[in-house]
Amino acid sequence: MKPAYPHLFEPLRIGKFVLKNRMQSSNSLPHFSQGPEDYPADATIAHFVGRARTGAAFVTFAGMDDNIDNPPLPDSLDVSHFPDFDIHNAKCQNYLVEMIEAMHAVGSLVSGSLFSANKKYRYTAPDGSVEIIDANPPIDVGLGATAMAYQFVGDEIPAEDLKKIAVSYGQRAAFYQRLGFDAVTIHMSYRAQLPGQLLSPLSNTRTDEFGGSFEGRCRFPLLMLEEIKKAVGSNMLIEIQFSAEEPEGGYTVEEGIEFLKEAQKYVDIVQVRSAEGDPNHPIPFELNPTPFLELAGRIKAAGLDFKVSNVGGYFDPEIADKAIAEGKVDMVAMARAWISNPTYGDIISEGRKDDLVPCLRCNKCHGRGKNDIMTTTCSVNPRFGFEAVDRYIGKPVGEKKKVAVIGGGPGGMRTALYLSERGHDVTIYEAEDKLGGAIKHADYVPFKWTLRDYKDFLIHQVEKHGITVHLSTRATPEMLGDDYDTVIAAVGAQPIIPGIPGADGENVTVATDAIMHKEKLGHNVVVIGGGEVGVETGMFLAQNGHEVSVIEMRDELAADTTVMHYRSMFQAAWEAIPNFHGIVNATAKEIAAGHVTYTDPEGVDHEIPADSVVLSVGMRSKTDEALSFYGKGREFFLVGDCKKPGTIQTTNRSAYGTAMNI
Repeated sequence: MKPAYPHLFEPLRIGKFVLKNRMQSSNSLPHFSQGPEDYPADATIAHFVGRARTGAAFVTFAGMDDNIDNPPLPDSLDVSHFPDFDIHNAKCQNYLVEMIEAMHAVGSLVSGSLFSANKKYRYTAPDGSVEIIDANPPIDVGLGATAMAYQFVGDEIPAEDLKKIAVSYGQRAAFYQRLGFDAVTIHMSYRAQLPGQLLSPLSNTRTDEFGGSFEGRCRFPLLMLEEIKKAVGSNMLIEIQFSAEEPEGGYTVEEGIEFLKEAQKYVDIVQVRSAEGDPNHPIPFELNPTPFLELAGRIKAAGLDFKVSNVGGYFDPEIADKAIAEGKVDMVAMARAWISNPTYGDIISEGRKDDLVPCLRCNKCHGRGKNDIMTTTCSVNPRFGFEAVDRYIGKPVGEKKKVAVIGGGPGGMRTALYLSERGHDVTIYEAEDKLGGAIKHADYVPFKWTLRDYKDFLIHQVEKHGITVHLSTRATPEMLGDDYDTVIAAVGAQPIIPGIPGADGENVTVATDAIMHKEKLGHNVVVIGGGEVGVETGMFLAQNGHEVSVIEMRDELAADTTVMHYRSMFQAAWEAIPNFHGIVNATAKEIAAGHVTYTDPEGVDHEIPADSVVLSVGMRSKTDEALSFYGKGREFFLVGDCKKPGTIQTTNRSAYGTAMNI
């Protein structure tokens, strides 16, 4: 029998090495997966070996900064939680080698990332002395930094130091080789590291041999690659992460290809990336699932002597298989695929694409919102972030139980699925005529396509598992009788109606209803509440022709949204809509026919035209309704928003933890 995706699973020969398939695990590492250890802890090892075991042919391991004089960073900046490993400590080496050998045992190659977040480089002189070269001019990235901030590289770094740094790259690669790594991956994308910064006219302001002309800007990255090749020869693969083009004023695709023509004698794999760091991790506002594939195709079409990989949105195996079949890439690189689906490779190798849990592209795996707890999370994989302690959660399945789940939203469906997988007999009661609950509105909003896919996945899985569903049935305690061993309330939450005069008017609705019935709204719409839901609602209505103003009490819109690799793209999306207007530091005072009055920080009142008003000021748990079902089974649990309003991520963790104890 042929593989389900024959091109994606075809082995790939590169020099002396053979990859078992065309899937890379790109460099990523959960920021919070480590404790104080300066060696890979069990959770980290399990995460990366898991990627290799379940399909990744080439795994890039990141986060090795040498612990070179790293100053402490405030915990509100998520990069401060990114692990550092003291790779020159023999005890750390023991764990690294064991991890690498475990990945070798399952047939995968392992690459060490050549990335220095602090721009400090360990150079070993010919006499054996060690020098730490600081190539990080002072720069204030701020706590709101969402991408890897780039700096201008001028003549303040002596040319002799740059030459030493180039040598240090080769020394580091040789050290990786000694530890058992099969490859090195050099980060030179979006001006985040010295090689990319010196290649770019946007950041290279030098006036010596390493700046000025195209040839001058190419000099350092080519020297660096030459030193690496000199150090490892053909016994190690060399990969570069490369921005195919840059923003206006930077190098073009054509100039990038000219550089790659010079680099091809050193490089085995070019992993094509975007011009900027944040877009390289596309979120749902990007409707193209793989937005940088065509860029990779242009580099592949140049016919140079290296393999072309591409990263950015790869999840659907059909898209990846087609891209390889059409000759646009030789391989694809993924990270979120293995985070949302730890057995991703196993699932697609068995042809079970419909069992892949859709990634929401929320980028919570990269970081947090300002007020989120300090932990790594995945919205759809509740185990991600506490693999090290997962063995303490739950208990073995005992007797088969008859379980009633009240509510067919995401929390109810996810709980029912976990329970069904554990062998219990589950029935869902849903008051509406279809499953979906609070996320049914995703069907109406193009940029909620990942949430729509997730909803449809849950519904399909409920059907596939043969779970009994009673639609258009508002369950009551009396209806349940004494038929169930366990009752789970997943009745969710309801919108808060604030005590603003006029909030009960006929021209007022709530966010989800506004989305599903936009035709009932007037031209001028005011959204009260500029959190993530309010902003998204305003964006959708503005895209559909309404003139929208969003009022927010705090000093910024969507203040709680994920900072790392999300916030900047979200903001760019709403700022690109001309008829969307955000008003911050504003307190809604009154809703009247035709206008809304708000008060600014100085206490001055302002009126905004409003044919319709949309409320998005938060949710209130339906706790009383949930608790009314207590006593209708030997066991009783609350799941999701009826305990505390939250997100898909918090709901999934609630569903998982509850189901594992039944």
